Amino acid sequence: MCLVVWILLSPCHHTSGRSTREPHQVLDGILWILHTGAPWRDLPERFGPWNSVYNTFRRWQDAGRIDAILEALQLKLNEEGLIDFDLWCLDGSNVRASKDAAGARKKNTSMNQALGRSRGGFGSKIHLVTDGHGLPLSFCLSPGQSAEISYATSALAMARIPTSSGRYRTRPAHLAADKAYSSKAFRAELRRRRIKAVIPQRSDQQRRHKGRPLVLDKVHYRRRNVVERCFGWLKKFRRFSTRYEKLAKSFAAFIKLAFCLRYLRELCVDRKPAF
Repeated sequence: MCLVVWILLSPCHHTSGRSTREPHQVLDGILWILHTGAPWRDLPERFGPWNSVYNTFRRWQDAGRIDAILEALQLKLNEEGLIDFDLWCLDGSNVRASKDAAGARKKNTSMNQALGRSRGGFGSKIHLVTDGHGLPLSFCLSPGQSAEISYATSALAMARIPTSSGRYRTRPAHLAADKAYSSKAFRAELRRRRIKAVIPQRSDQQRRHKGRPLVLDKVHYRRRNVVERCFGWLKKFRRFSTRYEKLAKSFAAFIKLAFCLRYLRELCVDRKPAF
C-alpha cells in the first residue's frame, strides 16, 4: 500500500522553477508537522526547505492527491472486508484554534472557515462518522458553536466508500448516535435512506411522544463508543487536536492524512489464522 501512496504523490509537472524534491521526503516532512503541530518554519532541515515542503503540500491539496490517497485506501479496506456496513457511528468534538488560525482574508469570513466561539473557546467542531470498528469514514467541519444535529446529514452524506465496480456505498444498516442527534427531521432522513436509527430520545421528547414508543437497539448502541475512541486516537496528532490553519481546507487536509495513517495501520495488521 505504501507503493500506492508514492505513485499518487509522484512529482507534479512544472513548466518552470526548480524540480520538486522526492515525494517520500516531502511526505515525511508533512507527517512530521501533523504529529508535532510545530510551525512550518520549524521543519527540520533533513526534510528540505520548509517553504518548499509547504508549497508542495498546498499543490497536493489543490490537485486532489490527498483525496485520491484516501479513496484508494478506502477501496483497499473495502475489498478486504475491513469496513463494517452493519453499524456506523456519528459524533462531534470541538477543537481549539490557535491564535495563528485567525486572520484569514476578510472575504473569507470565520463562518466560511469553520471557526467560531463556543463555551470551550475559539475553534472548530469536527463531525465524524466511523464504522462499527472505529475506522473513520468521513467528516465535516463547522464553527465551534454549531449544534451537532445541524451537520449530521452533511457528515453522513460525506461517507462514500468506493467499490471495485466504480460505484460507492453510502449507507449502513444502522446508525448510532447520542441524544444530541435525536430529532424528527433526522430520523425521517434516516428512514428515507433505509437506515435504522440507534438514537435514544431525550426526556422531553419522550414526554411529548405520541403513538408507539421508539425502541432503542441497546446491543448496537453499546458499540457507539468506538467513535469517541477514534477521536481519542486521532487527537494524538497535534495538528488534529489543535487547529493552526487559517483555511478550513488546509485543516481538512491534515485530518484526511490522519485518516490515511489510521487506514495504513489497519491494513498492516497481521491477520494470520490461529491454529
